[in-house]
Amino acid sequence: MIKKKLIRPFEKKESGYHLHAKNDLAKWVGGEVEKEFFVEGSIAFVPDVTVTENNVITALYEVVHSHPIDGKKLGMIQMWCYRNFTELSIFEVSADYILKQTTKPDVIETMSCYEISIE
Repeated sequence: MIKKKLIRPFEKKESGYHLHAKNDLAKWVGGEVEKEFFVEGSIAFVPDVTVTENNVITALYEVVHSHPIDGKKLGMIQMWCYRNFTELSIFEVSADYILKQTTKPDVIETMSCYEISIE
């Protein structure tokens, strides 16, 4: 059996600041860090944190340190959702906000929220 090597269409560059914020957020929401999503065998997008409920993806979180989520990534997420009949929410959370917390906050403050609906 020949294994197909997956090539990432991007180079991973991440500051320690973003890394720690992402890991803290994943602990707060009980999510998985950097889960890869595929379309036709290629990586379509990699959110910072993916949250599931009963093995169904319900939310994605993007930690914003230097720049917010772009239209290309939003488009890829929307395409994946349509192809997989999945509705979800995408939340942007400031890395500064996350790292200023000393404990898990009761409510996580978000910068933006995008709702992907398949209707």
